[in-house]
Amino acid sequence: MSAQEVSEQLEALPAAQRVEVLKRALAGLCPQSSKAIERLCRRLENPDIPEDVWRGIEEAEDGRLIDLDEALTELDRP
Repeated sequence: MSAQEVSEQLEALPAAQRVEVLKRALAGLCPQSSKAIERLCRRLENPDIPEDVWRGIEEAEDGRLIDLDEALTELDRP
C-alpha cells in the first residue's frame, strides 16, 4: 500500500479512529515518547480546549503545582 493510499484511507475514517491510528503509529515509531504522544492526541481530540488550560493540566500531571494563595499574594504586591 502506498503512502497516498494510506492517507486516503485515513481521511475516510471518523475523527476518533484517525486519532487512534495516529497514536498507534507514533507509539510504534517513538515508544520512548509515549507521554508526549498521549498529550498530543488528547489535544487533537479536544480542539476546543484553550492552550493555557492544556498547559495547566500538563503541569499538574507533572507535579508542577503552585500554591494559589502565594501566587495571588505576589500579584497583589506593587
